[in-house]
Amino acid sequence: MAKQINHQQSQCCYENRAGQPGLDLDELLQALNTDPTDHDYLQLITKKTVNDFENYHTARAKLAKNDAPSFLAASWGTTFENSFLWIGGCRPSLIIRLVYVLCGCQLNPHLAEFLEGVRKGNLGDISSVQLKGIDELQAKTLKEEDKLTSCLASIQAYNTTQ
Repeated sequence: MAKQINHQQSQCCYENRAGQPGLDLDELLQALNTDPTDHDYLQLITKKTVNDFENYHTARAKLAKNDAPSFLAASWGTTFENSFLWIGGCRPSLIIRLVYVLCGCQLNPHLAEFLEGVRKGNLGDISSVQLKGIDELQAKTLKEEDKLTSCLASIQAYNTTQ
């Protein structure tokens, strides 16, 4: 029952926000197309867009206390919102790092000891196979994130030279 209420609150938060990213994007594009040299106006519109997103983010953060996964990876997020999250560092590898932290310790420095069964701790219930899988997933995720980040940097570099 509580999970359903949390989902309803998250959905309501989303519905209150649903159209805003499109409006913000339209306003940004219109400002850019109307007068791309008016840096003060472009900066004002950009600040408004960021403020709109921060307000939504704050509302979601309050809801995250009861439903953290929807905060980190909201299924209803638009590509515009997801790009803000990506730029802000909210990436898939963050969830894996949170798993490590929530388990009570950072695994990487002691991973070999855990895998050999020498080191015990809060992760004692996780098998070495599961732990190895988590580590492999993290490595694969970081590799894919690096590829995407490199691609986005190339696009940004190209756009700034145009």
